[in-house]
Amino acid sequence: MSQRSRFYLEWMIFNPIGFTIGSLHGATSSGFVPMLIPGLFGLVVGDLIFGAMFGFAQYSVFRRTGFLPVSIWWIIANSIGFTLGARIGALLTFRFTDEWSLAGIIFGVIMGTSVGLASAFALFQKFTPGHFFIWLGTSILAWIAGESIAFAANFSLITVPLVALAIAGITGLGLIHLQPRLHAE
Repeated sequence: MSQRSRFYLEWMIFNPIGFTIGSLHGATSSGFVPMLIPGLFGLVVGDLIFGAMFGFAQYSVFRRTGFLPVSIWWIIANSIGFTLGARIGALLTFRFTDEWSLAGIIFGVIMGTSVGLASAFALFQKFTPGHFFIWLGTSILAWIAGESIAFAANFSLITVPLVALAIAGITGLGLIHLQPRLHAE
């Protein structure tokens, strides 16, 4: 199996695992952490854990496959990016729309921008504006797909792996597209 195929297969397996574990611990008010720690502080801690869980799953795939060199900062960047996106998205999304399906798109843009920006700095040692915008666009598209599913399913826990698969499928393809360009530098 080629390195790309192995990377994509593991990316598609490990992301739903990390995302589901993260969701159980930190998803909105239904996660373990927000239930134990009430209020905004509990939500923020839960979001940090959620982002760190899928960030760790992704980091593990990078390390196991050697597909791209990333450091522990990948986990931290995803944790921070997820938390900022979730809190800003929760604050702003319904100020733009009352329509539930459109809310998924708006929330996805906010999440994709936040996670994409944060992870870009962990992903690229040196990067061109082209790399940056390819990754940012990929991240936004992935999170729009994922959040659209989440909103359509009313944030049902049973659909969390499907949300993760949508995000992983798109970000994995984006990383495969970027990988030879990043190694060429």
